[in-house]
Amino acid sequence: MESLQLARSMRGSIGMLAMEWLMAPSTNEKAVAAGMSDDSNAAYAVGRLGVLGDCPPDNVVAAAFFWEPDHMRDMVKRGRAVTAPADGAAVYAQICQDWGEERLEGFDGVERLGELAERVVTAASPLGAPTFVGWRDQPLPASGASRTFQLCQTLRELRFGRHCVAVQALGMGPLEAILSGPTGEWNAKFFGWKPPYPDVSGLGDARGEIESMTDRLHAPDFDVLTSDERQELRDLAKAARGHAAARGDAVNPADLANS
Repeated sequence: MESLQLARSMRGSIGMLAMEWLMAPSTNEKAVAAGMSDDSNAAYAVGRLGVLGDCPPDNVVAAAFFWEPDHMRDMVKRGRAVTAPADGAAVYAQICQDWGEERLEGFDGVERLGELAERVVTAASPLGAPTFVGWRDQPLPASGASRTFQLCQTLRELRFGRHCVAVQALGMGPLEAILSGPTGEWNAKFFGWKPPYPDVSGLGDARGEIESMTDRLHAPDFDVLTSDERQELRDLAKAARGHAAARGDAVNPADLANS
C-alpha cells in the first residue's frame, strides 16, 4: 500500500476512533472529578490543549486553529484559573488511556496497532503540528490498550496539524473551512464564531481540495513503514474503529470534524 492511500483512510479510522473520547460526556465528568473546571470548554482548553504547556494564550489560539480567537482565549483563562496546563494534560491523558482500556478491550490486534502507530509517531516531522508534539511527549503506559489508544490520539493530532496547514495553504480561513464543511453553521457556533456568517457557497471545490492536500501532507508520515506494514496499519485501524464503536455509543462522525 502506498503512503497516500493510508493517509486517505486515517480520517475515517484513527480520526474517528480518537475523536469520540474528547467529546464524550464521561470525559468532562472525569475531568470534574479530578478537580478541573466543570465548564467543559474550559477543561478542554487545559486538557487536550494543556499539552502545549504554560504558554501565552495566543499560542493555544494558534494551535487550536478552528476556534474563534477571543472565545478560545476566554476558555484558556477560565481553564487555567482552576488547573495548570501540565496538570490538565495529565488528567486528559489518563482519561484517554481509560477510554482505550474500555473501548479496545478484547481487540486482538491492539498491541500490533500500537507498535505500528508508535513508529509513525516517533518518526513524524513536528513542523506545523504543535498539538501532535505535545501529545507525543506525554508519558505513555507500559503496554496494552491504554498505550495503543493514546498513540492513536497522538496520530489524530498529527493529521489535525497537517489539516490546519492545508487550510492555510489553500487560502481559506478557519471559519470558512468550518462553514463549508458537513455541519456548517452549527459547528461554527460550537467553535465560538458568531453570525452573520460569510457566504461560502462557492467554496465546495476548495473544501474538497483541502481534504486532498491534507492527505498529501500526511502521506510522508507513513513512509517509515513498508508497504505491507501500511496495509496492516490500515486494516488494524479500521478494525479498531469498528471494535470501539460496537462497545459504546458513538459520537456522530459529522460533528466536530475539525476539533
